[in-house]
Amino acid sequence: MELDRKDIKRYILIAKAIDADICDYDNYDIEQAFARNQKRITAYSWKQKYLNNALRIAAILLLPFILSTGFLSYLYINRLQEDKHISYLEVVSAPGIVTQMELPDKSKVWLNAGSSLRYPSHFTGDERTVYLSGEGYFEVQSDRLHPFYVSVNEKMKVKAHGTKFNVNAYSDEMWVETTLETGKVDVLIHKQSVLLKPNEQAYYSKSDQKLLIRTVNVEEKTAWKDGRLVFRNTSLDEVIKRLSRRYNVDIVMHRKTDIDYKCRASFSTESVTQILDYLKLVAPIDWKIAETEQLKDSSYPRQRIDIWLK
Repeated sequence: MELDRKDIKRYILIAKAIDADICDYDNYDIEQAFARNQKRITAYSWKQKYLNNALRIAAILLLPFILSTGFLSYLYINRLQEDKHISYLEVVSAPGIVTQMELPDKSKVWLNAGSSLRYPSHFTGDERTVYLSGEGYFEVQSDRLHPFYVSVNEKMKVKAHGTKFNVNAYSDEMWVETTLETGKVDVLIHKQSVLLKPNEQAYYSKSDQKLLIRTVNVEEKTAWKDGRLVFRNTSLDEVIKRLSRRYNVDIVMHRKTDIDYKCRASFSTESVTQILDYLKLVAPIDWKIAETEQLKDSSYPRQRIDIWLK
């Protein structure tokens, strides 16, 4: 087969091109190329390692935040669940008995005879509130963020600031007494607040709804919690009332005179009959223990003592 000149020229150009490529391949430095690729691989590995370390550091820094957020969320949800299931406890001090107790916040309370205190199994929210019926002496743990309240009725509360105080609020009395021994208390009534100082008493009359602040003998008002009766210029009627509560007896006064006799004395281990004998020395009285008869249910009524004031 004969070739024309155009074909011969084209084949010559192809041959030259192949020869040039072969020469370039012979001149190619394989070791240098490997080194360049190794640098690229190393640079990529360093970047990848840096990125991995950065991610690890970020995870470590964010972990406390994530944990704390989760913990706070748990506390919030748990608090909501607790608030829905708060149970209330009630301690009742039997007639003739003084009861000592401790609240969930470590505050201490003494309940006089015939008194009761209602309080939650644990305090939640911004306040610590208890509900008193009768007489109680309080030693309150200080907590400014969670003030302590003694609720006497719907209209009256006592706010304590880490202090010792006595509240006398028997339902059968026509008054409520709040006596401060140490610290500070606010007596809250009718949307008004009165701050008491040590040795002061807030006397609230239920009949005329008036509040009187006066200085008193704190020992006389608080000695009952230690099993003592202290009278300081105390009226005979008040003495009889406190004896009746202390010894769980019914004492009935028969008056023939309106003279208000005063008593000044202290008792601790004496019996009620011994105290009545002492009262005969300061006032013209006679007394007698009434006979008791068994009831139909085989029980006996509370002991009764009649007193005649001449």
